[in-house]
Amino acid sequence: MEYTLEEIKFVKAIILKGNFKSDIQVQITIKLKEAIDVENIQVKLVSNLKGFNQIDKRWVNEFSEKEKNILLGWLKNNKALIVNDILKGRGKFAAEWMLIAQKVEDNARWILKPMNYCLNFFGNGEIIITKRGNFKIGKITMQRKGGDNGRKTAQMLQFKINPAELFNN
Repeated sequence: MEYTLEEIKFVKAIILKGNFKSDIQVQITIKLKEAIDVENIQVKLVSNLKGFNQIDKRWVNEFSEKEKNILLGWLKNNKALIVNDILKGRGKFAAEWMLIAQKVEDNARWILKPMNYCLNFFGNGEIIITKRGNFKIGKITMQRKGGDNGRKTAQMLQFKINPAELFNN
């Protein structure tokens, strides 16, 4: 996070509860200054090599072909705002960093990336409809959740990424 370690007096991590994009808020107190800096971090845990991770979900109904085309146009016109909302969020607790922690068997690794890097990494690319009928916004998959043994939550719209891809960049 580009702090000079010798200047840090105290670090405190707070787990955020609620509907925020940030999972943790880190408060950093700097020596000889009456200043506290705050960093909001989104945490993604990955337990396998293909670590797809749901990043958001919303309610949706089935779409006709006409509705899919209208939605595709709308997604293209609003791509930057959509990617920002589902990865970073807005307001006081918008995530400024993404922490990826991966544990596969006895091996563990982690990486911390600035959120602006993640927005570009996952959000850049075309908006398409896949063969399976899902929408892709760059490296973000948008799909009907499905499953859930027929419960109403199966109709939710979910956004997924593979955070483990950040280890290769």
